[in-house]
Amino acid sequence: MNNLSIYQEKILALANQNKITTPIKDFNCSYDMKNPMCGDEVKVRIKILQNKIETISAIVRGCALCEASAGLVVQTFSNKDLPDTNFLEIFRHWLNNLDQKIPEKFPIEIDVFEPIREITNRHTCVTMPFDAFNKAINKYKNEKTSNQQSN
Repeated sequence: MNNLSIYQEKILALANQNKITTPIKDFNCSYDMKNPMCGDEVKVRIKILQNKIETISAIVRGCALCEASAGLVVQTFSNKDLPDTNFLEIFRHWLNNLDQKIPEKFPIEIDVFEPIREITNRHTCVTMPFDAFNKAINKYKNEKTSNQQSN
């Protein structure tokens, strides 16, 4: 497989769609990540109200794969209840097991990353926005639990 084939039309379209999004300013949950290997950066901002994601932005400074993945995070989790499954673990399992089909709870759009499954050194580019989202949600849940226990 040619490395250029990973930047297929769907990935670039998803990346371009995310590039034009505006970072939300009114958020109560966030997480920033940087990949020290390649320099990709992701800043996830989430507004959560009554255990529902009201709005989300994932701003990326990095490659098209990371940008496309951030766009998929925004599409997947906007206007949804907080996820209750470990979607990041399921996503990583799918990426690393070439014979596995797309998990039921995942959007079919995840298939844009099908060619990346064989290129393991690019998996972090694809998983980092999901990882940042997961860490933001976990941080929010932990803070909420701590606040409830101290009251």
